[in-house]
Amino acid sequence: MFKFFSKKKYIIINCLTDEVLIDGSTLKFPTNYNTLVETFGKPSRELQRDKNYMFWDTLGIICAYNDPDEILSVNFYQNNKIKSEYNTKQQFTGGLFFNSKNITNKEFSKISLGRVAIHRLGSESQTRFGFSLGVNNNFITKMA
Repeated sequence: MFKFFSKKKYIIINCLTDEVLIDGSTLKFPTNYNTLVETFGKPSRELQRDKNYMFWDTLGIICAYNDPDEILSVNFYQNNKIKSEYNTKQQFTGGLFFNSKNITNKEFSKISLGRVAIHRLGSESQTRFGFSLGVNNNFITKMA
């Protein structure tokens, strides 16, 4: 299913044990460039530096990667006040749910879900400025 978010949209992210649902559609990690474009639409901008970056500025979403076929995580900025080309133009205003419980504005460190994890963005001593969804390295290490 293709989802093109040309205008700012309220995205619902529901994290389950081994999968992430974005507006009801499964997003598995690691993922790839084309899957992210199908999920969020064409990025509003891209940068090539030491890594490659995809930005969905109106959604508050950024992704950094080395290999477009092995993308390990996606970042959602909710309150990132840093003025930088690596910040999104707008912040994420959607909903984040863990097993259907709303945790959008809750403080957390890391929530391991099996193959997937939700990580806080920001230092532990300050209010988090967003979250990252991606591969749970602890789970992958245990499987090896």
